Amino acid sequence: MSMDRDRNTPTRTSSIHGALMPEPPAKGGGGGNAKRKRSLMKRLPTTREGVWFLCATLVVGAAAVNAGLNLLFLVFGMMLFLILASGVMSEWSLRKLVISRKLPNVIHAGAPFLMGISVRNAKSNTPTFSLEVEDLTEERPVERRCYFLKIPAGREQETAYRNVVEKRGIYRLVGFRVSTRFPFGLIRKAHDVAAPAQVLVYPALRPVPPLLAATGAAPMPDRRTARPARTGEFHGLREYRDGDDPRQIHWRSSARRGRLLLREHEDDVGGAVVVRLLVGASSKENEEPAFEEAVSMAASVALWFLKQGYEVGLQAGQVSLQSRAGTQHGQAILSALALLSINEAKAPGNAVPNKAMVATVAMTEGTPKVSVTRGKKGAAA
Repeated sequence: MSMDRDRNTPTRTSSIHGALMPEPPAKGGGGGNAKRKRSLMKRLPTTREGVWFLCATLVVGAAAVNAGLNLLFLVFGMMLFLILASGVMSEWSLRKLVISRKLPNVIHAGAPFLMGISVRNAKSNTPTFSLEVEDLTEERPVERRCYFLKIPAGREQETAYRNVVEKRGIYRLVGFRVSTRFPFGLIRKAHDVAAPAQVLVYPALRPVPPLLAATGAAPMPDRRTARPARTGEFHGLREYRDGDDPRQIHWRSSARRGRLLLREHEDDVGGAVVVRLLVGASSKENEEPAFEEAVSMAASVALWFLKQGYEVGLQAGQVSLQSRAGTQHGQAILSALALLSINEAKAPGNAVPNKAMVATVAMTEGTPKVSVTRGKKGAAA
């Protein structure tokens, strides 16, 4: 993990494996004083309990000086030792840690997912206690965090936190914030570690209108099946039955075997469908949410057709994908819709073939309108 930085920019080294995080340069004399104050607060990152304990220590110290009692000096020294031990032990607990994340394979906007966090203690003899790890997005921690009670020396532990991303597109993570209150909870030591990563968030999924199944797009057990047809790959021969097309009789084989035999071809019963996203005029304040709903509905309709065994294509302004089937093609459609902008969707695109089955998702200020057409026939949902 590394980040580009200016050679003249001072850096803050971290005891945890990771990149060096550049310090922001000071601006003017007043900025230098503010920087010294922030540096002092970082050196003394006391908790609420630590503040009360520090105040109690100062009171005992003042009483010891005023009264001149050795017992008070002894108590004062022990309390100072506890504060010093907290700072040293918490700093040592954060040393030589290797932190990594395990990104989920699929993330949909608005749907909860689990982000895996793995921590390896590279120290040879000393365990790490009471460790908290937070993901950073744009230098802000995620609301959820992972907690490790104890990580033995040379061991690795893994846990996960639940998170929700509200918007589709690229979700960027910039690093980790690791902290500990070990051993007495008086001081909270924290370090930021650079670990950039990004994951593509797919559009949110919406329920497909029930009328979509009434358009002839019924679920199919298999995309390809053997049936009498004049097109498709040759499958085999079977006996002629009443109602079959006589044009499919294979006369040479029928004469050789003494009975009528019919040619069968593998016909693609699932067929192909193109999901078309239409972006219409809308008020400025409702345009973005209406567009997001339309994109989500287009993704849901495309996945629905793929599950029924169809080859699915995409037409959304300048963005178009050829009709194909399979899980990988479904991910390609979701990726294209995740990165689709409203300007790209408004731009004119390629014409859809007249013979293709088209599922049109039209953007409206309310629920997007879905219609499926096959030639001159159509149904709205």
